[in-house]
Amino acid sequence: MDIDQHFRLQIEESTSLGDILPLLRDLGTGLVNHSQWIKVLHRTLICNDVPEENDLSDDAHHRCKFGKWYYGLSESDFKDDPTFIETGTLHIEVHNKARALLETKLSGKAVSSEAYDDFTDTANDFRVAVQNLQFFLISKVCAVDHLTGVWNRHAMSFMIDKEHERARRSGNCCVLAIMDFDDFKLINDKHGHVAGDRVLKTTMDFFVKRLRKYDIIFRYGGDEFLLLFPETNVEHASQLLERLRKELKKMPIMITDSKKVNISVSIGMTEMDGQASYNETIKLADHALIEAKADGRGCVRVWNMN
Repeated sequence: MDIDQHFRLQIEESTSLGDILPLLRDLGTGLVNHSQWIKVLHRTLICNDVPEENDLSDDAHHRCKFGKWYYGLSESDFKDDPTFIETGTLHIEVHNKARALLETKLSGKAVSSEAYDDFTDTANDFRVAVQNLQFFLISKVCAVDHLTGVWNRHAMSFMIDKEHERARRSGNCCVLAIMDFDDFKLINDKHGHVAGDRVLKTTMDFFVKRLRKYDIIFRYGGDEFLLLFPETNVEHASQLLERLRKELKKMPIMITDSKKVNISVSIGMTEMDGQASYNETIKLADHALIEAKADGRGCVRVWNMN
């Protein structure tokens, strides 16, 4: 499976930017440590140095710096990801083959060219696997809006199309909503764009913490956000968003160390129809948003397919 296919299969997972960046840094450090370990191993084999005790251990893959990081990750950190699992498998193989080379050397026998080539091939495969994992994580970063931490438009078309097809096949409800900040331009004009950015970030944090794990938020553009509610009907989604809209309106948002503002949002939504494309569904949700704006803003409106 190539990385693009793997990315498309995994992109629906709601991993935040804050989770991904530390992993990327750790993987980079892991490659540096791996290169250093390979260097020491070659010196041991060529210069007849005394092998490291850890390298002769049956659990050497747990004792090296990369292994301590890899096996120390929490259960929520990509442990079910195929690329992550492959990396771990190759890491074990590298250490097993390195141990075999060292044991051969200690026994006074010559290391065969076949065994050495097998080790170096596996070591290179491990490096490629780590680089593939880095590329996969970078792909996820590229699909995330760096300001708010929600998905951006690069991920939107695939993810909405996937949910649209799932709803069509299963017959289950799926709701799509568009949310727009009321008078957001006034905040930027009066308080500056940094204040506006804080409003967007704080508001998205507010929604992410209150929605289900499998509800999805995208930054559609500027101060417009698109929300997707799988296996939810418009009645339930509208009640939920109306409750959150009211709660948000009462919540002061810090835009400087000493100044707070209150904001309101308008929301338009519609239920996905198996007969309509997802682009048509977005247009219908946008019609409902226009209706919400026309009705005085700060409200939720539903576009009825019928």
